[in-house]
Amino acid sequence: MASQINKSETQETKKTEEKKAPKRGVKNPFVYGGTIVILIITIIAFVFIPSISSGFSSGSAPSFGSWKGKPITYEADSYFANQVAQINDYLRQQGMSDQNFQYYAYQVWQMAFQSTAVRTALIDIVKQSGFRVTEKGLDEAVATNAAYQQDGKFSVEKFNKTPLATKLSIRNTTKEDLFVRRYYEDIYTIAPSTAEIAFVASMAKPQRSIEYTAISLADYPDEEAAAWGAKNADLFKTVGLSRITITTSEADAKKVLAQVKENKLSFEDAAKSHSKDSYADKGGDAGAVLFYVFENDFTNKDDAKKIASLPKGEVSDVYKLGDKVWAFFKINSELVPADFTKKAVLDEVKAYLYEKERGTLESWAIAKANSSLDLTNAAAFAASAKKAKLALKKAGPFIINIGSPTFYAYGQQIPLLQGPYANNDPALDGAEQDEAFMTELFAAPKGKVSKPVVLGDSVVVFSVTDDTPASDDETALVKFAFPYFHQQVVDNQTRSTILKSKNFKDEFNKMFFKIYSTQASAK
Repeated sequence: MASQINKSETQETKKTEEKKAPKRGVKNPFVYGGTIVILIITIIAFVFIPSISSGFSSGSAPSFGSWKGKPITYEADSYFANQVAQINDYLRQQGMSDQNFQYYAYQVWQMAFQSTAVRTALIDIVKQSGFRVTEKGLDEAVATNAAYQQDGKFSVEKFNKTPLATKLSIRNTTKEDLFVRRYYEDIYTIAPSTAEIAFVASMAKPQRSIEYTAISLADYPDEEAAAWGAKNADLFKTVGLSRITITTSEADAKKVLAQVKENKLSFEDAAKSHSKDSYADKGGDAGAVLFYVFENDFTNKDDAKKIASLPKGEVSDVYKLGDKVWAFFKINSELVPADFTKKAVLDEVKAYLYEKERGTLESWAIAKANSSLDLTNAAAFAASAKKAKLALKKAGPFIINIGSPTFYAYGQQIPLLQGPYANNDPALDGAEQDEAFMTELFAAPKGKVSKPVVLGDSVVVFSVTDDTPASDDETALVKFAFPYFHQQVVDNQTRSTILKSKNFKDEFNKMFFKIYSTQASAK
């Protein structure tokens, strides 16, 4: 980094500022990009500006955190205050009032605090690098401040009429702005290379179209479900039971259990008067419960087996089910094996597989694709799909746009690449965001057939039917936009690194709610 700001450097910066810079003198439009974002997000919010002195000792300013031990405080005319005020003024212009907007106030104040924390850290980092601002360079920068401008020129009259305290504040803020600007001037020299830009632009081509067929996991055959269920029969046994759930303490649960076992209180009455679950109004009756559903409540699965194996009419001991949750059970009917010839039972098996054993369903669909389809070439693939009565469909074009990256410019979110292909087939939902599918799609030569690919709730097999290069306009737009996208990524990484640093201490929540509660009490 340079050691000082000289005259020519300052003059050049001034020209740049007049054309591009935001009011705070920061050259890059993405510096403090969070402020731009929050203006959009909180358009329906009102940000209160409290009488900040309330509740604090004389002469002190509330600290919301620190950077390397330096407090980040809210003070009049500070960067923090200006960040909040700018957003607040904007929202006032939208006709918002200060009624019941604590949540939105929280969002804006937090973003203002984070931007201030980032600014504080950047100033410290630049100072540590050895960079210094000369008095002459600072004078020239101060002269460009809007407070001293008249008809686009520095006004001696305005300068002389400005109170000394304000002059000092402007000078100090301008000096800090120069440190921050220096950081971003240096970091943004790390621009993407011509080769990198060309590589990203090449993602807009080719645009690939496919012919495909899909095997849905929902088509898992009943006979397969019955066979799997029979191998795991204990999961699908049912037990009729009632339960009482206590959420105060284990001791309370044991007291209620003792009353039930001593016949001082019926199980049904105890449930209605003491239980805290959805079965309480029914006297604790939970009906017939599948064993795998029942055991989900227990950390120790052996406890579930022990309870379910009790004889009819027996009442269990008290068991802890979770944080501040204890329960005991009454067996209304003993375990009954599942009948895997019944559709309702098979549906339960499929639901279990879908939720907990998707790999079994996916393996079946992949095996069916490999056995039913000829993957040699496109013609053989089409003929085999027809023979297997699997529908062939067309889709595309697809482009390489995983994650749909965007960047902010001029208050708008702009996509880096053109939007992904929109399709109406549920089997292709999320295809553009699925790395495995997109890798297979753009690795396969035209006319070749893919291997079976798991995509959402289906297994898809396809052949590439067409490659269409992107237009010159599309690639030119990506080449133009990528440096801005790259700049935002660098800015976001800088911001994230600072806010995650061990040097940053975040006490925002504690202070914000202290201020807010003080204001509420005052009202």
